[in-house]
Amino acid sequence: MISYYFRNRLLIAVLFTILAIVIATSFASKIATSIDRTANIITSDNQVEEFIAIVNIPQGSSAAEISSILSSEGIISSSLAFELYLRNENLSDKLRAGEYEISNKLEFEEISSILLKGPPLKTYTITIPEGLWISETLESISSQTGYDSDLLANSLLSGNVNSKYVYLGDFTKLQHWEGLLYPNTYQIALDASGEDILQILVNELETVVDTLLSEYQLPSWLKSTNELFTVASLVEAESKLQEDRPLVSSVIKNRLYDDMLLQIDAMVLYALQERKSQVLLVDLQVDSIYNSYKYTGLPPTPISGFGERSIMAVLETPETDFIYYLLTDKNGKMSFTNDYSDFINMKNKAKEEGVIP
Repeated sequence: MISYYFRNRLLIAVLFTILAIVIATSFASKIATSIDRTANIITSDNQVEEFIAIVNIPQGSSAAEISSILSSEGIISSSLAFELYLRNENLSDKLRAGEYEISNKLEFEEISSILLKGPPLKTYTITIPEGLWISETLESISSQTGYDSDLLANSLLSGNVNSKYVYLGDFTKLQHWEGLLYPNTYQIALDASGEDILQILVNELETVVDTLLSEYQLPSWLKSTNELFTVASLVEAESKLQEDRPLVSSVIKNRLYDDMLLQIDAMVLYALQERKSQVLLVDLQVDSIYNSYKYTGLPPTPISGFGERSIMAVLETPETDFIYYLLTDKNGKMSFTNDYSDFINMKNKAKEEGVIP
């Protein structure tokens, strides 16, 4: 009886001890989990000291490996606690590889949310204005990216950049790339090469044009997309206000129909490769196919970059009888007429009011 009595008491004592250990372990685990859901570095005044760690998660990392990486970087204090959290939330195989910047003051849910979204794209912004010559476009890209403009030009001339619209299919002349680098604002990846950037601009033009030509037919008075681009560049160069763009296009159309000289100053400046506010009589003597005071018809290539608004102005050219236009207001407004006397009167008035030199 005594032996049986002591055996029972011993068994009860062992059971109570095991129960106490289980309760203590569970309590400690909850405390540890609670602590591990927050940052790990505590200063002497019990304030969390925040820092941002650069964390690289390799492709194919397991939950255990990710947890270990975060722990080694000081983002979490217990890799086991974070791994168990991921498994409990069914996130073990859903986190994305990449480089992250993560604060040590985040909870497990916030950390996992960051890793679920993936690393932020590291890009910078460049803006290419409308109306630039190809040489100016390359200079603009150079100033915004640090890539040498001559090397950018070499990329075009070497055939490392592809465009289905390059003039005559000949990429070896820089002028044949005129207008094919689409002016817009772009987000560029930090590791993008000069050729990558040029190809992005070329692709953007093709995307815009292909989309428009799926909705609009090429106007019957134009023979090719190259002529569409050329007129769009002339409209871009000559128009300041959107409302005038289609009307400028109508003047160009009417002059082509009548086999008239286009007499567009922007073409003369392009021939001279000189930017200035006034074309002089001596400038009109330049021997160039781009001199629209000497040669009829459209020039062989665009004379600048052009945007969607100018393309649309050409695609939606209205029927008018205008063959003259002139800047007649300091806000950029133009006036149009089919009468030469009216044109001369408008020109004299614009000079008197200081609108034109």
